[in-house]
Amino acid sequence: MNKRILVIDDDASIRSLMKKILSRAGYIVFTASGGREAIELLESVAVDLIILDMNMPEMNGLEVLHYLRSKHISAKPVLMMSGVPDSELRVESYKLGAYDFITKPEQTEVMLKRIENGIKIGEMTDFNEFMKVELFMAKKLQKYIFPEPLFSTEDIDILAWTQPLSDIGGDLFDYIHFRENRVMFFIADVSGHSVSASMFTAIVKMVFRNALKMTEDPGGVMTILNRELSANLPVESFVTSFCGLVDGTSGKLYYSNAGHPNPMVIRGDSVEELSGNDPFLGPIKNQVFSTYEFDMIDGDRIFLFTDGLTDIITDDFKQIDPGIFADIFRNREVPVFELFDELVKKVNSPEYIKADDCTVMVVEKKSSS
Repeated sequence: MNKRILVIDDDASIRSLMKKILSRAGYIVFTASGGREAIELLESVAVDLIILDMNMPEMNGLEVLHYLRSKHISAKPVLMMSGVPDSELRVESYKLGAYDFITKPEQTEVMLKRIENGIKIGEMTDFNEFMKVELFMAKKLQKYIFPEPLFSTEDIDILAWTQPLSDIGGDLFDYIHFRENRVMFFIADVSGHSVSASMFTAIVKMVFRNALKMTEDPGGVMTILNRELSANLPVESFVTSFCGLVDGTSGKLYYSNAGHPNPMVIRGDSVEELSGNDPFLGPIKNQVFSTYEFDMIDGDRIFLFTDGLTDIITDDFKQIDPGIFADIFRNREVPVFELFDELVKKVNSPEYIKADDCTVMVVEKKSSS
């Protein structure tokens, strides 16, 4: 589509000449004899670039530019031109947002090149505005796919917290309360960042919830997830995830791990990893995922996290052992909710540098006494 340019100049001969030159160069050209006419035109016509004369009666170029910007009539690139090579006027033009300045007469080739540069600046500005809208919509979407950060039943407490590296990220958590006092919890990390990763988290959650209509076995859920995601994710993308099902009555934990960092079990004063790990989701289409078992006892706390926690370094660039965060939950004198707040404060400490989206979850089997 041909780009549209508005030429604002009080000299009719200049307007005519500019229209002839720019039309031959393939542009659609509108003209205005002064600021008032230009402002009225811009309220009904969209243009891609404005060429604005500095010296005009009623409103000079600086006044027109200030009005356009302050009233938000147009944010398109403005090329100022003047018959007087005044350096102070150039500086004032730049301060008000003009991207370039030419003198009259100017060589046609030079003028066309500066116009071309302005069109490119406008395209980049439009793209940035488009991305802002996309980020805003993606952020709103993510808000709806995450459950509340606190979930509690008669036998189980689950606390979760997530923080993307930028406005939006690729981490996900979820949990579901089934009949007969069984609770499933899920944590996942989609490769990549920003808009694409956030879109994929929505897909992962949708497929996860759909898989539960066919099975409640964690390994079976992962197998279905993998089959669906391998057909829909880009070749270079993958997902790590952990899916656990706790029987609140028996304390039995059934779980499946698809390439995710091994969760840690805090029992009394000890901290141990949950063993068992299969490939991450996506690349191997026909992969079958295993279901592992673990016998939980009252007071057990399972600490889960995405690899954003393992990527944390200190301000002197030393790698952090995620075990120091798990150690927080060895304290049995303080309720798990307060300890979780302590964990979040520690992760957000200014002494730590985060290089990835970060999500943590704690699952506690309550004491029956």
